[in-house]
Amino acid sequence: MVRNAGGHRGALLRDVGESGLIDLLRRTHGGIPRPGELSIGDDAAVVRVPGGRAVLSTDLLVEGTHFSLGYFRPEEVGGRALSANLSDLAAMGADPVCYLVALAAHPDTPVATVDAIFRGMATAARPSGIRLMGGDTCRGERLTLCLTVVGAVGRGRPVCRAGARPGDLLYVTGSPGWSNLGLALLRGGRPTRASGWRREAMRAHLAPTARWREGQAAARSCAVAAMIDVSDGILADLAHLLERDGLGAVLAEESFPVSRSFRAASAALGIDPLDAFLGSGEDYELLMAVRPSRRARFLRAARSFPAGATPIGAVTKTPGIRVRRADGSWIEGAELPSGFVHFPSRKHRAR
Repeated sequence: MVRNAGGHRGALLRDVGESGLIDLLRRTHGGIPRPGELSIGDDAAVVRVPGGRAVLSTDLLVEGTHFSLGYFRPEEVGGRALSANLSDLAAMGADPVCYLVALAAHPDTPVATVDAIFRGMATAARPSGIRLMGGDTCRGERLTLCLTVVGAVGRGRPVCRAGARPGDLLYVTGSPGWSNLGLALLRGGRPTRASGWRREAMRAHLAPTARWREGQAAARSCAVAAMIDVSDGILADLAHLLERDGLGAVLAEESFPVSRSFRAASAALGIDPLDAFLGSGEDYELLMAVRPSRRARFLRAARSFPAGATPIGAVTKTPGIRVRRADGSWIEGAELPSGFVHFPSRKHRAR
């Protein structure tokens, strides 16, 4: 029960939802940020420290909610956990510095399993140079990892979610949606040998790549007004990008980075490719709002993006997200696919 929480007495998490809970905690318990700092509500917190600003983020991965050891290998659990957290630093354009890990596990968990999880983190950490610097352990009924990552912004300002304007161009890195296709495939049993789209889908879900290089280059370009990582789905995270400024967006299906292989995988798994692209999360790609006047500068920076960047639409003054399908028809509102919901209401569960 939530007490003294502005009318939420007796409310359940499913009644307020994740966004409502975060807003409640921000209003009632959040610290007041100093000038140049960012508090609750973005991909990471930003705190002033001598010589610059520290960027901090924390994330939970719970067995049965975020992963299953039925098809995840322990080292993949660790690698995915670190990549998910590195993605938050990427969305702020921060330089990775270090990470801490809190682990809850049942006493009967093999030590080799825990060692493999941390080995997977170390492998994922190596390209960025981020270092393990501490953490905690305790007994738990389900394997749970809580990672805290620390980054730094020495010069300039970190890129946050707020800041988009009408007319800004929306770009996304990589090919969102593959992780959801991988999950659908793995739930049917992990293939002993995978090739073609099956291998691509499995890799996207089991071993996503945090786009920290892209995030740093985007921030340095000074052309990106707002940025967020795609953890809950294109539509859900785009809504987060737009909500503080009361804006909307128009997206064009014909420009989406959806390959023939993606469509073949969607057809084989019985998933609408548009739903997979727009409504799927855990891809950890970056979604960016780019100033039209600085597009050339952004495109020069994007040449260094390992994952590339594709324009998918534009920001509008009118709130709400609309999608123009390839056949010229429009979908919006309840017709759009929804992303991942942590505390689903009865309405969400009925879908």
